[in-house]
Amino acid sequence: MTTRSTTRAWTARLACAGVTTLVALGVAAGPALAAEVPPVFIPGHPAAACAPGQQLLSVTASNTPQTFHVAIPGDGSGDVTLTFSNGNKEMAFSIAQPNSIAVRQVTVAGGPNANRYIYDSNTGFPNGIDSDSGLFPPLNPGGQMPGIGRVDLCFVPDNYS
Repeated sequence: MTTRSTTRAWTARLACAGVTTLVALGVAAGPALAAEVPPVFIPGHPAAACAPGQQLLSVTASNTPQTFHVAIPGDGSGDVTLTFSNGNKEMAFSIAQPNSIAVRQVTVAGGPNANRYIYDSNTGFPNGIDSDSGLFPPLNPGGQMPGIGRVDLCFVPDNYS
């Protein structure tokens, strides 16, 4: 014989299991947040620009890894490799010669907006960073992850503070 309190207890357990499942599925469906710093949402498509003393590299997403030589006039140079994955919806970068140049900021534009990743003393990287992954544009208004249209990287000398 099932009592009313037993029925309520099982109903509560099943409801909790359902909520737990929905939360787990919702987290799994969202973008991976593997980046070293949280993104800053930028409405619209910001102009490709860096602060004074920084060197800009603006790149269109590609299905194959791309390597670029970046020179900061009078202050060092190095090679950076950009890799796009997940149907060009996510990207990573790495500098081949650490201690030569560093990335201070990355803007990832896709859909109608952009995400900006800033590597400075406020985010724990006072000298920039030489690699990161899991960078992506913000979700579009329909809640879908758009493809990356453009990536802007701002480089500084590795000893920049």
